[in-house]
Amino acid sequence: MKRRMIFAAMLSIPLLLLALAWEAGRFDALAAEARKLESAQSAWVEENEKLGADIRVLSSRERAASLAEGLGLEKAGPERHLRIVLPQASKGNPSD
Repeated sequence: MKRRMIFAAMLSIPLLLLALAWEAGRFDALAAEARKLESAQSAWVEENEKLGADIRVLSSRERAASLAEGLGLEKAGPERHLRIVLPQASKGNPSD
């Protein structure tokens, strides 16, 4: 009985060490994958910030004004506004 216990202990210690080594390797692989994903995420965030800045520049009023000026357009003054007033239709008869 004692011999079996000693044999089981001698066999379990290397298996335990092998399992620990395998788990450490797996942990290192997962840590490397996490670092890779974090760097990719930071690159995406940086690219997103650049695109947001580009959108703000392209949609600015100054850019629109310079494009309009380049096309020969000018801002319409109050004298060029036209107001159209439609008469109210009667509710009872749509043909009126």
